[in-house]
Amino acid sequence: MNLERHVSRLRKAALIGGVAVATFLLAADAFARVGGGQGYGGGGGGGGGGDGDGAGALVYLVVRLLLWLTIEHPAIGIPLDIIVIAAVIYWFARPSRKSVDIASSAIFKPDAGAAGAQQRDFQRSFNQLRRFDPNFSEIIFVDFCYALYGRAHEARGRGPAALDDLSPYLGEPARASLRQLSRANLKAVEGIIVGAMQVVDVRGLDTPTVVIGVEFDANYTEFTPKEGDPRGEMSYYVRERWELERKRDVLSPTPEQATALHCPRCGAALQKDTVGACAFCGTRVESGEFQWYVRAVTTLSREAKGPLLTSNVPEVGTNYPTVTQANFPAVRAAFEHNNPSFSWADFQARARLIFSELQDAWSTLNWERARPHETDNIFQMHRYWIDAYQRQGLRNALDQHKITAMQPVKIKLDAFYHAITLRVFAEGYDYTVDKGGRVVAGSNQKPRRWSEYWTFIRSTRAKPTPARADLNCPNCGAPLKINATGICEFCGGKVTSGEFDWVLSKIEQDESYAG
Repeated sequence: MNLERHVSRLRKAALIGGVAVATFLLAADAFARVGGGQGYGGGGGGGGGGDGDGAGALVYLVVRLLLWLTIEHPAIGIPLDIIVIAAVIYWFARPSRKSVDIASSAIFKPDAGAAGAQQRDFQRSFNQLRRFDPNFSEIIFVDFCYALYGRAHEARGRGPAALDDLSPYLGEPARASLRQLSRANLKAVEGIIVGAMQVVDVRGLDTPTVVIGVEFDANYTEFTPKEGDPRGEMSYYVRERWELERKRDVLSPTPEQATALHCPRCGAALQKDTVGACAFCGTRVESGEFQWYVRAVTTLSREAKGPLLTSNVPEVGTNYPTVTQANFPAVRAAFEHNNPSFSWADFQARARLIFSELQDAWSTLNWERARPHETDNIFQMHRYWIDAYQRQGLRNALDQHKITAMQPVKIKLDAFYHAITLRVFAEGYDYTVDKGGRVVAGSNQKPRRWSEYWTFIRSTRAKPTPARADLNCPNCGAPLKINATGICEFCGGKVTSGEFDWVLSKIEQDESYAG
């Protein structure tokens, strides 16, 4: 009888231990959404992250095995129960190392003080660069880097010749590094998402040539057909370092010209003659004489993950301290003084409108609804994942979403743009359903909390009018109806450029934002 009670207690302990193991393996999950959590800035949920379904099945089988051994073969089962319980206790008692899933790019939260000091150094460098190039804009530089990164990897998927067409922007060593990533049967590279881009080095301001080092956290999908797998679809999560150079005294182009990736000398379409020079102006570009030029590309990490839209990854950083621009109160006061028509209440009302429209568009797979509110780059990134969900017969929903707090953290001004970054705190029911309405990831019963850094931009050419929080064109006032290129069908204004009102330019996750 005593032995029976003892076995009964251990049976319960084994069950508890198994449940604890399952809880550990599954509770660290995070779900997709428009701002990130599974993809990037905001790639939504695509590309996978882990084998959530497989892990759950494995835990279930392990628990069943332990229970069976405890009942049928206690001499084996009881010692295993004790080992499992001890392992679970040790796991939860040990000091946390705060590791982050690869779908968050294995980013570890930088030391706030060190990161802030580094960012201040870069800001001083950019201010110094503006003495030689008053048109230099961080926003345009970042847009250029995003555009070139996507174009380069897309070209890599079409073969060496397509990549060589970008030689006016990519040096031979950089192209060689990118070619090394490609397998012989590579047919395409799609779904290229830049989740974060950080400036990590600025040098040469006391010389004729400036060098800027940037690191990309990104993911993309390669298609390498093979026998038994005609698509050969595989996602990669990567970190790359690019070294860009440019003549210090060159005047930066306008936003429209910077991201067009035309001939940097004459502005014509990229087309080369037989000796590799521009077919229109005859210039052979082999340096940063006219525009930023990539000398080197280094792959710091690259991990393959199969595209699995029902997998879950951790939410990291919601409780991190807010990263705020150095001397932000003074920057804010100066901005308010120089822009008397600006109202924080109006701006935040517009930010709430954009947040709500994006979440609803994402949840209903009607991404065109979000088109008026985002710049071109981030809209295309988000649309890819909408298409991925539709292809797999899935829908990621964010029900009863609401912003719980918004905190201004940064204001940047340059020759072309005003930019304001908010840390947005929000919550809602985040889950994924299949065509039959079955929940396959997340929860529609337990609300989820998160925070992200959202950056909004507005052109310096915009009229000094209050931000709008309605669904009318900010230029002509007609109901919002824009085409695929972001142009209002009534007045012809490009709404998504920030020329008339604030639009979303970037979403950054807590664990990667450094100011």
